[in-house]
Amino acid sequence: MSKKRAAKAGRSAPKSVAITEAEWEVMELLWERAPRTSQEIVGLLEEQKGWKRATVVTLLARLTAKGALGTEPQGNRFLYTPEVERSACVAEETRSFLNRLFGGALQPLVAHVAEHHSLTKSDIAELKALLDDIQPKS
Repeated sequence: MSKKRAAKAGRSAPKSVAITEAEWEVMELLWERAPRTSQEIVGLLEEQKGWKRATVVTLLARLTAKGALGTEPQGNRFLYTPEVERSACVAEETRSFLNRLFGGALQPLVAHVAEHHSLTKSDIAELKALLDDIQPKS
């Protein structure tokens, strides 16, 4: 949310928001280019996903209620703008995924990938290089 709109609403923009798979579709359009009107968003998602207008309007309302989207009136329509960074939502989704499937631990995820996916020597070398470059957080 812009500082002006955040002050108006009496709250600051959230740093990250948990969003559903369908909500990701809406957010991706807005992270790609914003602001957009609901008509633009509806048109794109009707074309790309076959979604009905009511579905998209519901998703816009939910994302706005969560603080993921900000709205700005422009005549008889609203412009929608993301209020959270994509990277923050990716971080939230990653935390949720790790917690749900691996009890929040990274090692079981890596072990699962190593056991169930064909890693090439190049993949393993890249992972080792990545691990060597990581600085522990205190």
